[in-house]
Amino acid sequence: MIDKARELFRQNNYICFTSDLDWAPEAAIEETLEFYLQNGIHPTIFVTHPSEVVNKYKNKINLGIHPNFISPSSQGNSLEEIVEYCINLVPEAKVFRAHRWYSSNDIYDYLKNRGFLYESNICTNMDVLDPFIQRSGILSFPVFFEDGAYIIHADKIDFRTVENKFAQKGLKVINIHPMHYALNTPYFKYTRQIKDRLTREQWNHMDKRTLADLRYKGAGITKFLQDLVYFANTQKVKMITLDQAYRLCMENN
Repeated sequence: MIDKARELFRQNNYICFTSDLDWAPEAAIEETLEFYLQNGIHPTIFVTHPSEVVNKYKNKINLGIHPNFISPSSQGNSLEEIVEYCINLVPEAKVFRAHRWYSSNDIYDYLKNRGFLYESNICTNMDVLDPFIQRSGILSFPVFFEDGAYIIHADKIDFRTVENKFAQKGLKVINIHPMHYALNTPYFKYTRQIKDRLTREQWNHMDKRTLADLRYKGAGITKFLQDLVYFANTQKVKMITLDQAYRLCMENN
C-alpha cells in the first residue's frame, strides 16, 4: 500500500524532528521549541501534560499524544483513562508515541478505534527502517535516533562520529527530549541524578536560570542537535514533519 512512498524515502535523505515532553518544565520546552523554530524546523511534539508553551506555539508545530501506560501513571488508572486524558490535552492528535515505547495489542486497537492514524512507537539504534503497517492497521514510523539511546551507547557525544549514518538515504525520525536539550546531557546518569535529588514539583517547575546553572558545560546533546541541524541545512536534507510523511504515504497509495 505504501510502496511508492517507501521508494521515495529510499531515494532521498529525509529527517523528521520530534520531541517527547516527558513532563519537562515550561522553560525547557520553550528553549527546545525556540531552537527548532529559529532553524525553520516544525517539530512533532508528543504531549504528556498541560503546557502553556505548547499552546503558545501550537500553530507552528505538530502535536501528538505521549501516554504513559506504566503504573502508577499520573494520566490515569486504566488504558481508557490514560488515552482519554491525553486526547483531552490534544483533541486534534492523530499520532501517538507511548512513554518508554510501551505497547500491546489492546493499546493499538483502542487507539485505532479512537481515530489514531499513525504512530512513532518503535526505537532503533540508528537503523533506517521503512514505514510499515502495524497489525492494528495504524501506520508506523520507526525512530532512527533517540537522544537517550545514543547517550547510553555512545563512547562520547560527538555528531561527527555518526555523521555518516545521518548521510544515509531514507526517512530518519529523530527524538529529542527537552530536558536533555536544556541540560546538555553528556551521559545518562547526569540528568537522572539531577531528577533523583529533586521533588517532582521542583523538577516540573525549573526556571530558565536554574536550567542554565545545571546545564553541562562540555560536549552534550545540545551541541549534538545543533551540529545535526547544521548538517541537515548545509547538506540540503529534506526536513519534513511526521504529518507530511504520513500524507506522502497516503498520497502514494
